[in-house]
Amino acid sequence: MLSLFKKKKPNVIMILVDGARHDLIGKVPIYEELKKESTFFPSMITYAPYTIASLHATFSGMYGNSNGVNGYYKSFGFDKKGCFTLAQYLKGNGYCTETDIHNENVLPTQGFDKVRVYDEFKDDLTARHLEVLNQIKPKQPFFLYLDYVKIHPELLKNVIKKYTDFDEEYFKNKEANLKNYLNSLRSSADYLKIILGRIKELGLWDDSIIFIFTDHGVSVGDRIGEKAYGVYLYDYTIRCFLYAIGKQFPKGKIINSQIRSIDLMPTILEILDIIEKNGYKPVQGKSFLDIIHGKEEDRIAYSETGGLGGPTPSPEKHNVKAVRTNNWKLIYNETSKKKELYNLEKDKSEAKNLAGKEPAIESQLWEQLQGMQ
Repeated sequence: MLSLFKKKKPNVIMILVDGARHDLIGKVPIYEELKKESTFFPSMITYAPYTIASLHATFSGMYGNSNGVNGYYKSFGFDKKGCFTLAQYLKGNGYCTETDIHNENVLPTQGFDKVRVYDEFKDDLTARHLEVLNQIKPKQPFFLYLDYVKIHPELLKNVIKKYTDFDEEYFKNKEANLKNYLNSLRSSADYLKIILGRIKELGLWDDSIIFIFTDHGVSVGDRIGEKAYGVYLYDYTIRCFLYAIGKQFPKGKIINSQIRSIDLMPTILEILDIIEKNGYKPVQGKSFLDIIHGKEEDRIAYSETGGLGGPTPSPEKHNVKAVRTNNWKLIYNETSKKKELYNLEKDKSEAKNLAGKEPAIESQLWEQLQGMQ
């Protein structure tokens, strides 16, 4: 693997566009242009449709019911002694590790040499992240995680603080909601263009592995009961995207088979020939390099949530759980005891609940769901 980088360890750069919807990025040109320079995964399924649980899963390679962050109020429940994080692996293998985030509780920070925290309501993230890049002196390989969160303050202003999860005014104006959301999403285009341009100017592009992704999507009034995200497990919030850029990733290739957010860490470890450490909880994710090379077609994704609001709030511990394949999804709400089964190939909007009508597939997915908990 490392011979592709002339025996020099590649830098690892991760850029998160918080709250970007997988089905709407095509309306912003830069996201289409990025497909030409990357291997594009349009279906990376997040563990949880909100940032804290999603990122703790991504950086530990395991679901929240294993790493301890399986509820909105459980960012402090992360098992620091039992989980070895991506930053720790890279730091232990000679990397300088840095991040710039909007809240130090959104991800496990152990293993980072430098943790910067910005004010999402005041700071210019483009200027900040340009300065971070300018300060890097790559005498040793570096790992840099940048958090672009500017969609969130607009969502707070236009939706979260303005409406409840059941306001008719909001749910009847999906077109206006969509327009507001797209304006926020378009702001990420200017950011990405400038930041990626600087990475190239600094000569880092060819010596780095770069991942551009999102942690969860956002409702624009899709389902009554969820004004924003974190309440349900429909694809508009749990289906994410990933652009993988580097010498291992063919340019212009689209991988339609689903991967999971927990697969990102083990993929990086495989590329860098880093072996999983003994004495810690096992990583549940799996490298997706085999999927790129056509050696694997499908894998089960598991997701959970417990909303702050909505019809069955449960912020202390997740109560809504789902398993998803490329073509099917089963959702179970432990509070209401309701099951939902969707044929994603024929019903992309998840409008027709087939629970009780497809007993064979429902039984198979139910068994998978029970095994994930």
